[in-house]
Amino acid sequence: MRKVILQFVKATFPILAGFSTLISSAYSQQNVIAGKDDTHPELAARQYTSAKIYKLSAVQMHGYNAIQWLAVAEEDTRRFIVEYSTDGVNFQSAGELTPFAGNYSLKHYTLDTRTFLYRIRMEKKDGCFFNSMSFLLGGTDIGPVKIYPTIVEGNTLNLRMAFPVHRMSIVSLDGKQVMAKDLGGSVGTTEVAIPVLSKGQYLVTFYGNGWQSTEKFMIGGS
Repeated sequence: MRKVILQFVKATFPILAGFSTLISSAYSQQNVIAGKDDTHPELAARQYTSAKIYKLSAVQMHGYNAIQWLAVAEEDTRRFIVEYSTDGVNFQSAGELTPFAGNYSLKHYTLDTRTFLYRIRMEKKDGCFFNSMSFLLGGTDIGPVKIYPTIVEGNTLNLRMAFPVHRMSIVSLDGKQVMAKDLGGSVGTTEVAIPVLSKGQYLVTFYGNGWQSTEKFMIGGS
């Protein structure tokens, strides 16, 4: 009886082994078939990328702001749209350019002398949009936040904020943070109490929606 059972097991094992091989072979073939048409995987990667924007600048001129930037890998770009904002949240179009040479300049004609926040919005040929980092209008005495006076005699900073400021941080010149405060999107003119600080120079960084700006001030006294 035992001999019969052993013979049955020996006869069955090759069949099971073959069946297992068949399953494995079919599964492997399924994997091959699933990716057989993906002959250009690099195109799928490009679908989620955009042109590279760098050396952004915005300078206030007489009657317009000059916006300049450089771009590479722009072959799949349909147009560049220059957008501007007064609050870092709501953006409007200042004009657009068609990709042509990698070096771009656009004049945003405006009589508004406020400090604008700019960005480059890129439309690809497939209709997808990408935004560059935001950058501030630069020029004489123009900044998102102004400290006045810059020599502080007491423990109060007077601020004039062109954009909503969410928080601020004060550090000494040796890199030690001496204060951090949430400003909750304050805009306009305000006073901020600061701790009693030793005489010397300090750096204060203001953070907004998509931007940050650092200013210097001096603690006076004897």
